[in-house]
Amino acid sequence: MKRRLISALLITAMATTMVAGCGKKSGESGKSGDGKVHIQFMHMQVEQERQDAVSGIIDKFQKANPDIVVESVPVNEDDYDSKIATQGGNGELAAVVEYSQDQAKTSVANQFTDVDAVKEVVDAKGEDAFYEGALKVTKTEDGSSYVGVPVSSWVQGIWVNEAMLAEKNLSVPTTWEEVLAVAEAFHDPGNQMYGIALPTSDSAFTEQVFSQFALSNGANVFDGNKGVTVDTPEMKEALEYYKSLAAFSMPGSTEVADVNDAFVGKHAPMAMYSTYILGNVKDAGFADDLTLVLPNRKTEAAYGCITVLGIAAGMDEERTEAAKKFVSFMLEDENNVDWLNMAPGGVQPVIKSVDEMPEYTDLEARKAYVHMKEEIGNAVANLQLFGAVDGKNFTEMGDVTNTGVISKMVNNVVVQNADVAAELSTAQAAVEKLMK
Repeated sequence: MKRRLISALLITAMATTMVAGCGKKSGESGKSGDGKVHIQFMHMQVEQERQDAVSGIIDKFQKANPDIVVESVPVNEDDYDSKIATQGGNGELAAVVEYSQDQAKTSVANQFTDVDAVKEVVDAKGEDAFYEGALKVTKTEDGSSYVGVPVSSWVQGIWVNEAMLAEKNLSVPTTWEEVLAVAEAFHDPGNQMYGIALPTSDSAFTEQVFSQFALSNGANVFDGNKGVTVDTPEMKEALEYYKSLAAFSMPGSTEVADVNDAFVGKHAPMAMYSTYILGNVKDAGFADDLTLVLPNRKTEAAYGCITVLGIAAGMDEERTEAAKKFVSFMLEDENNVDWLNMAPGGVQPVIKSVDEMPEYTDLEARKAYVHMKEEIGNAVANLQLFGAVDGKNFTEMGDVTNTGVISKMVNNVVVQNADVAAELSTAQAAVEKLMK
């Protein structure tokens, strides 16, 4: 199961335009000896039940398109980035590739993706069919197209155990101030009770959780002209707030497992985590008491990951058209549901109409979370990311994340009690250096 909370960017690859798709160079015919067009679909669904689901989608597509053969190519997540870089550099990348939004950005930067073909598929489906947030964070850097076609998502926010709040006659918080008040009301570390479960370690998880509070306050790492905007009053206010809130979390440098265990074990009434916590909550028996809220200061802000399908650059027209047909098929509601149902709870729709389909809502493994459909949909709609601003997505944000500039800043302030102003200045300088 894909549970990586943030994807590392691909290895820097060739900067020249690459030919790609099913192991053939762009000048060759797309048809094989059987007269059919053969393409590959590379993806991270390696578990057998997921491979079976992918095969089912492919079988349906091939019945509707008997002149096209699609080969499923599952690749382990740990090997995925290097596979893309190697095959993209050799001109052997699969015609259709599953990407996280970050992986897709780098593939576009390396000219592995046919962004014109991607835009054609999105336009054919209609931008209004997608949740706005899914398209906003998958825009190309120049804003003219998309790094891939959105097919699914996961989102992150503040999970709240309403039953625990009811015991203290507290309402579900909706603002920074209310979240802080609830956390303070519950905090009793002597009895292993904490107000909220937050990450504070020097890790990508900490960056992505902190980013929600920063973005909700109008702060970002870059402005629309790619100017560095770490050391700003908005970011300072968010960092000071995060320190205040973390005082009611578990002590020390906390990570993914710490947050999950505290919330699922009912040692905290709130936790910052992705939708992948839903299965654990269901197993713990309090899914009915669960709700999702978003950090909200100037605006609501959710963090998440959009899974997209990229179409390889450099293919001949026949394979490009076959790839577009297959990706468009994956966007059809019933086929998209088949994709989503591989991971009920963790994976969420990016197509608004899918949220209303009984085939999606009535799945037994998902029924426990149907009451949160609106909240999760709202999270997808309000998806924001560091480095995504004014309709642009800056690939340099991957370098910022990979070097840990933001997470170091948060850890130093929250855990090491470093000076807020000094850490903001240091982080600003570090990002500026990366941009040179």
